[in-house]
Amino acid sequence: MASRRAGKGFLAAYSVDDTYLMRPDRAAGRAGIRSARDRDSRDVLIKVWPRTKGLDDSDLEDVWRSEIRQLQRLAAVPRADDLFVHMTASGKDTEGFYLTLDPGQGSPLETFLQSRRKPEVLAQARQPRYRRLLWANARRLAEALELLHSQGAIHRNLDPWAVITSLTEEPDFRLTGFEWSMRIATVAGKHRGKLEAPPSDNSFSFARDWRDLALLFALFLDIPSGPLGDLKVVPSRVADHASAAEIRLLRIMLGLERVERLNGELVSGRIDEIISSIAADVAGKEARLCLALRLGQDSRLAEAIRRTSNQQIEASDEAEQLRFVEDDLGRQPHLVAIKEGDSTRYALLGQLLTYRLSPYRQPGTNEEPRWEFAFCERTDADAPVSAAVVGDTHIDCGALELVRIAEAAQRFPRRRGKVQRWDEYQARAVRAAARKTDLDRLHQTFALLLVLEMAYAAADVFPVEIISKAPNSGSDVHSIHLVSRQDAERAKLSDLLNLEAPAVRLKKMLDGDEVREEGAWTLSEPGMLGERSPTTTSWRFVGIEEHDDVECLKFEGTSAPPQRVVAFLAPAGLNGRVAQFKRRLKALAALKEHAELLRMLVDPRLRIHDSQDPLDETSEAFKNLDPSKQKALREILSTIPLFFLQGPPGVGKTYLVGDVVRRRFDDEATTRILLSAQSNSAIDHLMSEVQSIFRGVHADARPLMVRARSVDDDESAGELEIDIQADRLLQTLADSDLVGDATTHIRDRIRELADARAVSGRSRRTSSGTLGRRASAELRAFEGMILRAANLVFATTNSYAVERLLDERGLFDWTIVEEAGKATGGELLSPLLLSHRRLMIGDHKQLPPFDIDKISKILAATDKVKQVVLLVDDLVSRYLRDQGIDEMLREIEASENDDDFGRACADTLDILVLFETFVERELKRQKATDKGRPIARRLNEQYRMHPAIARIVSDCFYDRDLITNPKKERVFLTSSPPILSTDTKRLPESPVIFIDMPYSRAEGPGGRAGDRPPPWSNPQEANAVVETLRLLRARQSELPSLAVLSPYWQQVMTLKQRIERNIDGTLSHLKEFAAAIDLAEFCGTVDSFQGGEADVVVVSLVRNNAHSTPARALGFLRDNRRMNVLLSRAKWRLILVGSLQFYKDVVERSAKLPDQDVGFLGKFFESLNRGVSAKEASIVPWSQLKGDAS
Repeated sequence: MASRRAGKGFLAAYSVDDTYLMRPDRAAGRAGIRSARDRDSRDVLIKVWPRTKGLDDSDLEDVWRSEIRQLQRLAAVPRADDLFVHMTASGKDTEGFYLTLDPGQGSPLETFLQSRRKPEVLAQARQPRYRRLLWANARRLAEALELLHSQGAIHRNLDPWAVITSLTEEPDFRLTGFEWSMRIATVAGKHRGKLEAPPSDNSFSFARDWRDLALLFALFLDIPSGPLGDLKVVPSRVADHASAAEIRLLRIMLGLERVERLNGELVSGRIDEIISSIAADVAGKEARLCLALRLGQDSRLAEAIRRTSNQQIEASDEAEQLRFVEDDLGRQPHLVAIKEGDSTRYALLGQLLTYRLSPYRQPGTNEEPRWEFAFCERTDADAPVSAAVVGDTHIDCGALELVRIAEAAQRFPRRRGKVQRWDEYQARAVRAAARKTDLDRLHQTFALLLVLEMAYAAADVFPVEIISKAPNSGSDVHSIHLVSRQDAERAKLSDLLNLEAPAVRLKKMLDGDEVREEGAWTLSEPGMLGERSPTTTSWRFVGIEEHDDVECLKFEGTSAPPQRVVAFLAPAGLNGRVAQFKRRLKALAALKEHAELLRMLVDPRLRIHDSQDPLDETSEAFKNLDPSKQKALREILSTIPLFFLQGPPGVGKTYLVGDVVRRRFDDEATTRILLSAQSNSAIDHLMSEVQSIFRGVHADARPLMVRARSVDDDESAGELEIDIQADRLLQTLADSDLVGDATTHIRDRIRELADARAVSGRSRRTSSGTLGRRASAELRAFEGMILRAANLVFATTNSYAVERLLDERGLFDWTIVEEAGKATGGELLSPLLLSHRRLMIGDHKQLPPFDIDKISKILAATDKVKQVVLLVDDLVSRYLRDQGIDEMLREIEASENDDDFGRACADTLDILVLFETFVERELKRQKATDKGRPIARRLNEQYRMHPAIARIVSDCFYDRDLITNPKKERVFLTSSPPILSTDTKRLPESPVIFIDMPYSRAEGPGGRAGDRPPPWSNPQEANAVVETLRLLRARQSELPSLAVLSPYWQQVMTLKQRIERNIDGTLSHLKEFAAAIDLAEFCGTVDSFQGGEADVVVVSLVRNNAHSTPARALGFLRDNRRMNVLLSRAKWRLILVGSLQFYKDVVERSAKLPDQDVGFLGKFFESLNRGVSAKEASIVPWSQLKGDAS
């Protein structure tokens, strides 16, 4: 067919055939289809909606955009790559609207049906071998339609143009044609355009889709529609070549025969039965695979069968042995190719045994062994190690013929050349590329990260010995005395993980207050992490007590202790971590089937598409955004499938998220968005921002918003809490006319549920009421329905709600993750799986994921990682394992290539800090070239901090790119701050103040300025903080916020005690300040305050010592990310307390030592000195603050 390249517009990038495969129908809004080739000479299909000059074509644009969004949504469904046609590009110009589809080597099915010379598979559709292939293709369409329906969408356009195939010997039907697809929620909604969908009636439903699909099946299976739809014709008489089972299935899909529930599971199951029946028929008529078995006395195969059957099958009973092999191999025998050294061997995998195969040689001849027959005389009890399997395939049902060796000798001469050859199946089994793909490697990195996290959890299971146990007299409380015992494996694990010995760590953990609470510890006999045991009991730590002259740990509990003396002690909180691991395992298994997400994580730039979302840049809302937000908004709204937004402190990233959400719902009211974060506090902050957007919208017009918490979480998010939403919606439903008109059974059941909900709601969030109400399966199911229907779901990244949505395929149009820099790649995985479109927001230059330093350190030592993984194999329960983890463990055991494992560790380091990895790569790429669509942006205009404070933060952490919004800068420079100093000589009114403490090394023996060893504190700095607070006052009629921070919790406790001691005396004026940490708390650690802000922030840095190395001298203060948070919380005034000379000395010493990075300190001093010169900062000696006359 002739083709040409268009001169301009969208089609200029393609060489397009002159004629349409299918002409467009403007009246019906149906696109035309044209064949074309792209710049790389790959075949593509282009769907074209031609535009007519002078006519309003907004309706066509709606249809075009509808298909784009449907294709984008379906990209997040497992197996989408395999079952749906992939869209490679979209666009519009003055001539039309376009979609480019990747058909592979296929074409629309209709083109084959219309062909003068139909392909053999269609021309001979009545032949069993082709009918089996067509039914296999039909199954693929049924699976695709079920996936579409699982997202609440209907196709409405199922015909031969909606199927792409190359009609090869392998099933390859894929579904397309989604321009008229819609969500059920929109079926009754108003249409902006005047076009109507192609179907001739107005019924749109799942059932209608199944009916259309049945007619499509009948078309390519050559089954006449007249007799098929006539129930007077018995199924066996509808068509000579179609079985009664085939006709019954089609009639079920047509709605002519009733079933309890018509869905993909039923249709696929029936098709499987049909295919098996046809395959058995084909196998009876065609050449078969022959396997000769050496059975009977003196046969190793017979010995294995007897052993596996628990000696039930006699060694001489060859008939029973043959029956055992048939049953073991099943209906579809599994052939595997196994690498052994430089050669490959083959085996059949049974349920109980693995059958080794070799080529057959005719007895009494000198002929070479041939694969015309296969021969088996040996088995293995275990399946081969997955790392050794280089390929596999299944043998067609009924195609395998088992013969005894004596029969083979007689049959072989007569059947040579008339049987299927085994080497044909072997060629299928051995894949062209036996090496792991990049997708396999990426999946392994997520598995490795999870195993390492489990290893740290397993290290918190402590081996103990029970010295004594007895019930307390006069009560039901039991007392036990324990001592730590030696366990070589756990001691080795602690050593490899760079942890202290188990006994030492246990003693330190028992020093904490929280571990003395009721039920804070569990005692069990099995010590494997995640192992289920009925003997596990709960205990409270009482204290250390001598028993028979042995120092013991005394515990009390209400349950009898284990019978055995040897046991394992673990903090009860470990159960929560185990639950998290199980959820992560589910996400890991889902990732294996999610090729689109795997590909995106391997290379985020591989498939970047334009969303074609509209953006009105003339609106006031857009104009009011600062330039960096305008640029980010353009890129976020137009980019699929992934975008990263880095938000330094105070830039208003949460505000931008709210703007994105508002615009999305303005454009499409049925949108579903998941808003997630690693912490509840971040979720609640994000939820507050989004709620404010819709506060002015009438309740009935607002999107359905749900806050999903854990079942046992006692916190409440108010009206958005899912159980509160369920109360309201269930009561509304019970009172509705819809229920009033329903059958008596349905009406009564719904009203009973509403009444039960109302009664249980009175004790909401109390332990007994909540648990009792949550136990109701029906009420929980109703909550699940709300969760799947909600427009906006707020949930933490690893929550039960997200797990449930994954299980039920409750996908979203957009996943937005806040504070993504604080989550590991493993924690981000679940929300990323729930949408085709992902926006990750965070700042990796602030607080990192928890325990990142420990895991990073061990990943740098490949040998240690390997040993840890092999140890975990014995210390983690089978309930915390899946195929991906087991496969990784086996590969490591069999691995001899340290380079491959070293690469896996390096990749895991990248995934550990996934947000940072991708943002830094993309921003680096953007600096190097302006080519390609950006997939990351850093906001650079801040609104929180006084410009003087912002300059220090910008200089230290953001390469001076962070600027202050001009309007906000004018406010800071022209307004009076909400705080003031009562003595400006002692405490100047500068935006930045450094209280300079004496250097402990300069003070010499007896000095009081130094820090105190772990847990770190500094009493002298605490004095300076209190003195600073004495001089601060709130400006009249204002209630400024105050935060007192430190990197160390012990110093926080010291500061808290000092403030409480003086709150009714010299610090009574602090009652005029709002507590910024909590409702009534001024003091907190840096970790507790990310995302927070206060008008004035006082920071005690603590460290002040004579250690020789910067690492020991600074500790936490070397961490740029924590220091960034400390310095960027203040709006009007930042007051730092520390020793300048100490920090300068550390900087000077680090310059003379290798690998001693002191982080931000050097830049900080330069910036502080510039601030002093510009009169924006002040350095106040401790003596001056105290008011010493000297």
